[in-house]
Amino acid sequence: MRLASILHLKVPDFSSRVLRPELIDAGNMPDEEVRRNLLDIRRINRIFGSQKLLLEVLEGQVSCHKLTRFSVLDIASGSCDLPFAILKWAQQQGLEAEVFALEYWHRYLALFRDELAAYPKLHPFSADAFHAPVPDRSFDFVTCSHFLHHLSEDQAVELLRMMSRWARRAIIVSDLERHPVPYYFFRLFNPFFTTCAMSRIDGLVSFEQAFRKEELLQTASRAGLRNCMIKRRWPYRLLLVAEPFLAV
Repeated sequence: MRLASILHLKVPDFSSRVLRPELIDAGNMPDEEVRRNLLDIRRINRIFGSQKLLLEVLEGQVSCHKLTRFSVLDIASGSCDLPFAILKWAQQQGLEAEVFALEYWHRYLALFRDELAAYPKLHPFSADAFHAPVPDRSFDFVTCSHFLHHLSEDQAVELLRMMSRWARRAIIVSDLERHPVPYYFFRLFNPFFTTCAMSRIDGLVSFEQAFRKEELLQTASRAGLRNCMIKRRWPYRLLLVAEPFLAV
């Protein structure tokens, strides 16, 4: 008997993106389930390197531009674990950083209100990323982690264009890469690093609607990004770094 039959695994078609709404996007899940999901995402970001990857890129960019102080706009921040990591890293390096964390659902930020208040250089705010009150060239860096796969191709193009307008130095995007290996790894082993059904359901949906490298390259090309670099990073991550439309 085949392994897929033994494990009762449905075999998705990874040849193209399958867009489906995730539970976290609905905004109507119970607070406790959302909180557990966001804490699971923190754990996954730490274990599987999303936090480390973002800090490595920022370190390179800050060094390249010889900055001692800088600002970051992070899009779709969730519980703000990545903004926390940026601020802690900057403090350890003797750098002055301010991070603005944009999250669509104010309720999600409210679940971590006390923790957010402990970071005076963190400025969380709730807004629709596509209609955010952000003037052009407002931040040195604009970052976005694990959000692009929630969007259609047209929406992804629009978001990349806006990020490029808002940034002075660079835009940094990291996300999953669609591939059967991480999908089945997550499906089999997620009980070891997730604590709720919401995380398990959304995780599988995320892998099915993630971009592949060539698709992200096409999306970046449509957005007109300057000096755009897209790399594969272990484990099955895509990293995009590009200059803004009008570099400083």
